[in-house]
Amino acid sequence: MADAGIVLHVLQGILGHQSIETTKGYLHSDHRHLAAAAKQANRSLSTPAPRREPRRHDGPHL
Repeated sequence: MADAGIVLHVLQGILGHQSIETTKGYLHSDHRHLAAAAKQANRSLSTPAPRREPRRHDGPHL
């Protein structure tokens, strides 16, 4: 259910847990989600940041 997007406190209520820590204990990272996150991070880190022109100070800006 967590992989489907159900938020943790709602899962807590569905499962009848008093403690959110108990609910967290049942969460396990799906290797497919980990692989997708790693791929996204690699893409983000390997893409050069766009170059920004330095701001010119030609006088006061109002």
